[in-house]
Amino acid sequence: MKPDAENVTNPQHFRPWAKVASPSANLTQTSWDLKQREHIQALNEKYWLDKGHTPIPKEIFLNHSKIWLEIGAGTGGFFLELAKNNPDAHLLAIERCKIRSGRMIQKFSKSGLQNIQGFRGNAIPALITGVPSESIERIYILYPCPWPKNAHRKNRWYLHTVMSHLVRILKPGGLLIWASDQEFYIREAAFVSESKYQLQTLFNGQITPNLYNDLERFPNGRTSFENKFLSSGQPCFELISQRQ
Repeated sequence: MKPDAENVTNPQHFRPWAKVASPSANLTQTSWDLKQREHIQALNEKYWLDKGHTPIPKEIFLNHSKIWLEIGAGTGGFFLELAKNNPDAHLLAIERCKIRSGRMIQKFSKSGLQNIQGFRGNAIPALITGVPSESIERIYILYPCPWPKNAHRKNRWYLHTVMSHLVRILKPGGLLIWASDQEFYIREAAFVSESKYQLQTLFNGQITPNLYNDLERFPNGRTSFENKFLSSGQPCFELISQRQ
């Protein structure tokens, strides 16, 4: 399984680890992980280069200056609403699941909106090989699989090869917006973003409406997971980082 395998569980139920206390952030371990993974960066990138990528037309990046990207978009409800309220932005959504991506693409098509496009595929090779540098204004990663087991931590987005490309494709001043029901995930993501990639933290903590997350438009939550967590009293956490 890959880091973008979010939404792998039934959204009608919490993931098992959401019912127990969040693991403590082990930033010493995270620092060690970053050092250990430096030497395999090139090998990982070659692997994904050989696999190819989701076909995102190059014309998108030539024709639009304000592009927002959602990774693991599910059936696209959140981005569809953003597109309606932000006609000056061009929104791209990537979803790996065949069923959900099919519903997403159909939903976007029926909307008649010209400023939103959906793609089915693995976001990792798309980000590594198919998105130009400094071309994205916002990236949303909402409720990815947190890979809570220690042995699986290499699959967390911020410890994966793709993290450097998330930073690379952001415009100066661009935002990387994370949300999770696991506090440790957000704390570690903030640590890596600041110490490894020199991103500036604009917000880090329990989720609340702010200038960047559009929560005021989504009182019931932006995604099905967020809706379930918040409606049941399960706390959710958010990190908003900015490239300098």
